[in-house]
Amino acid sequence: MAREGAFSYAMPSGRERRRSAVAPSRRNAPLLSSRPRDSSNDRRRDRIDDRVRCGSTDMRFAFDSWQARDQHTGLRDAWLESQNFLARCDWGALRARCGLCAQETPFRLLSDPENPDVREGLICRRCGCNSRVRAALGLLFEHMAPAPRPPITRMRAALARLGLGVPEPVSAGVPAIYVTEQASPTYVWMQRHLDAVVHGGEFEPDVERRKSLSASLVRMGGRGEIVFRDVTRLDFADGVLDAVVSFDVLEHVPDHTRALAEFARVLRPGGVCVATYPFNDRPRTLVRARFDAAGGIEHLEPPEYHGDPIGGGILCYYHFGWDMLEAWRDAGFRHVEMAMPYSLAAGLPYGMWTLVARR
Repeated sequence: MAREGAFSYAMPSGRERRRSAVAPSRRNAPLLSSRPRDSSNDRRRDRIDDRVRCGSTDMRFAFDSWQARDQHTGLRDAWLESQNFLARCDWGALRARCGLCAQETPFRLLSDPENPDVREGLICRRCGCNSRVRAALGLLFEHMAPAPRPPITRMRAALARLGLGVPEPVSAGVPAIYVTEQASPTYVWMQRHLDAVVHGGEFEPDVERRKSLSASLVRMGGRGEIVFRDVTRLDFADGVLDAVVSFDVLEHVPDHTRALAEFARVLRPGGVCVATYPFNDRPRTLVRARFDAAGGIEHLEPPEYHGDPIGGGILCYYHFGWDMLEAWRDAGFRHVEMAMPYSLAAGLPYGMWTLVARR
């Protein structure tokens, strides 16, 4: 056993360590914005390096198939340790090292302590992000290496700033990221803290409703107007994005394979997609609902609705399994894996499974 701070964590040995343990990576440094912007380059680099070191996770499991995952004994040890931690945790006094804040911060649990939902309900009090988002953004920083970009025309840059024309990055060399949401605290955090052009969008066709959401975005500290976007028919040109980030959206898209194809289309070669969704950690996807021949919804399981900050509950069609990795490959991604950062010291208990796919 290795120890860090007040928590212990099981370190796999030999082949298991090579497959799952990840050392701190500096590849994410260009993404992390340092504030204020008028500091010297050396001071800016030092603060970024501090954030990278603090944000690194103790372990990361990553598998490209159910078979590889099923043969890994280290997962059981991590699960048992995590269960022990959840059973004895004093939630009112919990402090952990938040990878986004780059420091130890107080945490709070928004769910029932007797049955804690640590994926959605374990929140850093400083940045407001839950475990699912913190784990996914950490993986984004690790995997994203922006490519140089040629300068764009002055006219296109002006149109982009006004929200007109095809949305593209407005500065050469600045990475472009599309997030499948916009009226959310997570989108605001990314706008404020990443050295990137962050595009968002909401599946909201009503103009007046989008105006209301735009006002909400500003109140949360964000900027810009809410854009209508359909993940199955994106308005980006081919190969213009460095990353696509999707937080629990695909389970609500009946034709999710079309969305995967769109993600692949808009990413440049080498671009990365990081996605979270309900994951059953089983070989096959559970289809909960589908459209029948008449165009109505057929429920194969009791209806499940997820909280939606825009319009209330939204129907969940899938709990995805390991077979989803083949759907990503079929869509055009060359390297696909399910990854799970694991660090009790960083407030990331067992279960933060996240899809990472490289174009």
